Amino acid sequence: MAPKRILGTLFAAFLLVGTMGVYLANALLPPAIQIALVDEKGKPLTEISKDVEVQVQIDALVPTREVYRTVFYGDLKKPSRLKFWDSGNTVRIPLSDEKLQSVLNEWGKDYPTGIGSSLMISVWILDHENEKLYRGFAVVNYNTANVAKGFTKTVKIDIHRLPSSPLEAATKSGGVAPLGSNRQFYYWKTDWGLSWRPSDYIEVPALIVDNKDSYSGVVTASVNIVTDYYTRFGLTIAYGYKISEKDTPSLDIYGNDFYTIENKFYFYKDLLLGPNEKGYIYIYAKPYHLHQKEYYCTASINNCVPTGEERIQEGVNDIDTSGNEILGGSKSGLPDPSIMNWIYSGTDMKYATALGVGDSKSIALLVSDASGSCSADFGIGIPIGALAVALSGGSVPPWAAGLSAGMYYTSSSSLNIYGGITNHGQWHNVGQDISEYIYLGTSTYTYHIGTCDTNVPVGIYIESN
Repeated sequence: MAPKRILGTLFAAFLLVGTMGVYLANALLPPAIQIALVDEKGKPLTEISKDVEVQVQIDALVPTREVYRTVFYGDLKKPSRLKFWDSGNTVRIPLSDEKLQSVLNEWGKDYPTGIGSSLMISVWILDHENEKLYRGFAVVNYNTANVAKGFTKTVKIDIHRLPSSPLEAATKSGGVAPLGSNRQFYYWKTDWGLSWRPSDYIEVPALIVDNKDSYSGVVTASVNIVTDYYTRFGLTIAYGYKISEKDTPSLDIYGNDFYTIENKFYFYKDLLLGPNEKGYIYIYAKPYHLHQKEYYCTASINNCVPTGEERIQEGVNDIDTSGNEILGGSKSGLPDPSIMNWIYSGTDMKYATALGVGDSKSIALLVSDASGSCSADFGIGIPIGALAVALSGGSVPPWAAGLSAGMYYTSSSSLNIYGGITNHGQWHNVGQDISEYIYLGTSTYTYHIGTCDTNVPVGIYIESN
C-alpha cells in the first residue's frame, strides 16, 4: 500500500506543480487577445477526433477601403500528453503585434474613446482520422479602447453549419506555414474585381416611403435611434459554390447573428408626405460588398489554387458621426433611379397592415407584420447589395441586389423606438380621411436569422396605397 500512496502523493504534487507553472507562465505573459475555439457543443476544436488539425485565419475590421486586415494565420493542434491540461485550442495575438496595433491605430484616429469593432474568424478543421474537412466561421466583437489589458473569449463555431467535404491526402501536413516549406493550407482572399466599397462616406438609404396614390391621406414617417441602447450594424454572410460563375447562384445566407460595429449612437429624421409624394431618410456610412474566394495553397499565399468555395460579406465598416450623432438627412423624392431600380429588382412587396386615420405603427412591427418576427430582429435593412450593383461600375452582378445588412438595437424590447409611420388622413386641407394600406419591400432571398428562415427588409421601402 505504501508504494501506491507514494505514487499518489507524487502524482498530486506533479499536478500541483504543473498547475502552478501554467498559472505563473500565463501571469508573466504580455497582454494579448486570446480566443479559445470550440464547436457548437462546447468541445475544443482540437479534440473532435484523435488526429485533427485546425487552421485559423483572423481578419480585423478597419474603417478604410481595405475593410479587413489579416492579423493572424496559423494552426492549432492538441499538445502531447505531457501538457494534458492544455487543449491547444486557443489563438493568442499579443497586443504588441504590429498588425493588431495598426488596426487599433486606424480606429483611434476617428474614435479616440473607442467603438465596438469586430474580428472575422475563419477555420478549417482537418479531421485526418475520419478524412473529413469542416469549415466554420464566427465573429468576435471588442471595444477598440478597452483592449489595453487584452481579453480572453471562448468562441463557439458550428462546424456542421456548412457542408463538410472529403479531406485531401495532401493536407496531412503537420502544420501550417504561410511562408516557406511545402506545407498546404486554406486561405480566404477578397476578389476586388468582384467587390465594391466606396472611397468615402456615401448616402445610405434607411427608410424610403412612397405615398403613391393621389387619393390618399397625409403620412409621416421617421427613423429614431436613441443612446439608451447600443445600435449594431449587422454582418450578412452568404456562402456558395462557384458563385462568380453563375447568373443566379444558390446562396446560403446568414444575417443578424453577427455584427461589424456598435456604439450608443443617436439619430432622428422624419418625413411629411402628402398624396402622391415620395421621400427618403439616409445616413452617411461606408458600406461594403466583398466577394471572397477560398484557396488551397502550398508554401505561400502566392502559390494557391481556388477550391470553388466562395462567400459574400456585406456590412458597414464606418459611420460618419459628430460625437455620438449619426450624420444623415432626409430628402423629397426617391434615391437616384439607378439605385432604386436595383432595390426594386431585389425586393418583393409584401402587405404589412392597414392604418386607419390617426393610426401609427413602428417600423419593427411593420417588418414583423410583413415577414415575421425574425425579420424584426434583423432591424432596418440597409440595401448594400443594390448600392453595390448600382455604384460598382459593373463589378458586382445583378443577383446581389437582394442582399442587405441589418441595423438593430441590442435590446429585445425596443420594437417601438426605431421610428414608424402614421396616417394623419386629411391634414391642413391636404389629403383625404381614408385608410392607408402599407406594403414593405423584402429581399428575394431567404436568410437564416437565428433559428428562423425568412425574407428580410431591404432599405425599409414602404408603399402606402
